[in-house]
Amino acid sequence: MASDAKYTAREVLDAFYKAEKEYMEAAPEARDFTGIAATLSSDFRMEQTSALPYAGLYVGPDGMQDWTRRMADYFDVVDVQNPEIFERPNSDRIVVLSNVHFKVRNTGQEMDFPFCQSVTVDLVRGVIVELRPFYWDVAEVNKALGHGK
Repeated sequence: MASDAKYTAREVLDAFYKAEKEYMEAAPEARDFTGIAATLSSDFRMEQTSALPYAGLYVGPDGMQDWTRRMADYFDVVDVQNPEIFERPNSDRIVVLSNVHFKVRNTGQEMDFPFCQSVTVDLVRGVIVELRPFYWDVAEVNKALGHGK
């Protein structure tokens, strides 16, 4: 890692996952975004595939908050499980291979899929700069949410 690094990529990502899980599990009236916001850069960027009902480019903590509201309206559980983090020394980019467990809020249907994320982390400030998720089965997610065909 860079000599001025104060955090490891794993520490930053674990803090994000913890905050995200707590937010998603909370009832809509009890959701508190401050934990997630603390893990994100002010110029954070995340792009969701155009094939999902929550598609789009989400910028900054406000953009991420918009996305988390949308996700939490669809799911009451979004749990990234067993993450394996692949990182090269002195690089701020990492890849996370994992499984994701979803529970659809309206129906209670549960789904488990392989899941991949490309993450760019600022190791000095301890925040995520960019997050790119890759879903295994977008069609099945849409079906469970009642979207698409």
